[in-house]
Amino acid sequence: MVAVFAFLGMLLISMVVALLAALQLGDFFNASGEFGLVILIVVAFTIVALAVFALAYRLAWRAGVLNVAAVALAIVALAPAALPGLIQKIADRSQNPFTVGVENTNITLELIVPALLAVLVQWGLVQRRWLRAHGDEELSRWPWITTAVAGFVALNPFGLAFLQGTLNRTGGDLLWEFVATVTGGVLAAILVMAWTECYIRERVLNRRLEAPPLAPREAAPDELWQEKTSQKTFQETSDVRHH
Repeated sequence: MVAVFAFLGMLLISMVVALLAALQLGDFFNASGEFGLVILIVVAFTIVALAVFALAYRLAWRAGVLNVAAVALAIVALAPAALPGLIQKIADRSQNPFTVGVENTNITLELIVPALLAVLVQWGLVQRRWLRAHGDEELSRWPWITTAVAGFVALNPFGLAFLQGTLNRTGGDLLWEFVATVTGGVLAAILVMAWTECYIRERVLNRRLEAPPLAPREAAPDELWQEKTSQKTFQETSDVRHH
């Protein structure tokens, strides 16, 4: 029962992350009638992904099995990019005339990004629980702090605007160089932050793995005296009861 509630909590956390990303992208791209179907697909994928992780957790004999499951799910999450027919059917529901010609790309991003985030969150939570259950070191080498910062930077309206301005260069755009410079600088800073966090996590993990097991703690003199007094009192009480 404890495991059931734990996996339900993982589902809730990953669902919130995926839906927040989808809503942020949908709002930025001015999604309309097609967005309800996008949300349903994201929710369904998140549930199926957790079911796959639960099965892998049950059958895994080492943590690498969970990594394989995560990679497989990430590949499935990228499937919309290879299914233009599906994307077009979803785009046919769009009622926004200002997104004609680009709605397919927008819908693809609205499906892929939340799905990948759901897989990432579930992988981290399930792996942590598996390592703890098997008595292994649960500290991960993955730069989770940098991942959270990068997600916040990229998925807020300003971050999305800078990314879009950098990728969609048009002739005569005098601000493109400035936008591209800011985007490149932020990306470089995130990469440095990720490398630094990975280095620190690797050092901490190696120290924990190389540390000798803790020796049994020797009792202090006052603790020994209290223990002897307790034993003596217990013995006297037992003798009185026998008499």
